[in-house]
Amino acid sequence: MESQKKILKLTVDSKIVGNKLIDVLKDNFELSNKMIKKFDKEKKIFVNSKNISLKSKLKENETVSVEIDCGINTVDPENLALNIIYEDDDLLIADKSKNMVVHPTKNVLSRTLANAVSYYQKINNQNYKIRFVNRLDMDTTGLLIIAKDPYSHQRLAKQMDEGILEKIYIAVVNGHLDLKEGIIEDSIDLNGDGIKRELSNVGKISKTKYKVIEELKNASILEINLLTGRTHQIRVHLSSTGNYIIGDTLYGEISNLIERQALHSHILRFIHPITKEKVEFSSKLPVDMENLIKNLKE
Repeated sequence: MESQKKILKLTVDSKIVGNKLIDVLKDNFELSNKMIKKFDKEKKIFVNSKNISLKSKLKENETVSVEIDCGINTVDPENLALNIIYEDDDLLIADKSKNMVVHPTKNVLSRTLANAVSYYQKINNQNYKIRFVNRLDMDTTGLLIIAKDPYSHQRLAKQMDEGILEKIYIAVVNGHLDLKEGIIEDSIDLNGDGIKRELSNVGKISKTKYKVIEELKNASILEINLLTGRTHQIRVHLSSTGNYIIGDTLYGEISNLIERQALHSHILRFIHPITKEKVEFSSKLPVDMENLIKNLKE
């Protein structure tokens, strides 16, 4: 099956008459310089259905359009459980279960979320490259955004870099925190074992905003806003304060109350890359975390 195509269109009005095509592509379509160069080379940029110079000045009522190739899906389809909470022509929002890797790696070749999405594409006659906007560890549950085309992916990645895309998590951690809310700001780098991450003066700046929602017996429920997106960031930062996530065997210790780290991607807020509307999606706590909280209250 051929990949899907998407057409971005804009009619030139009095506000942009006389502007150069390249400026409209940057300011109105919000295309990156890299994308403009690529689409121009591929002859995917049109004014009234014709390819013209990027330096051309636009006239009123002309139609500017950009053809975007959504790419080819190369992930093997597998009939796996897939909880989709939202879908349109541009995005798919999935609620990931525990014990599921997001996409195939050299060590995990199958039974990933990407394999499930690939099967979903197959049975729904779709074909687009699977582009994850955010990522979750294998045993972190909750919301993930999949962009169906490179334009939507670029717009959301930029929102993530600029802090517009909000990623709110719920975590159950060991002990009580002295400060009931704050920002943990410490650089993180790869540990010498090639797996774990650790605080490091030469690592990437990382910021984790937290607020205590409720204190339990020798534990706390936190709402976390991930201000940067480093691998294992929440787990490393909380472990560094002594308040490791319960069940996190890599950065904390084994728990007899839950079989994985008690961390859940709870809410995503962002501006839709095409409609420009503010949107919010939420996922309720999974049963194992609800049971953990219940046991810690007894």
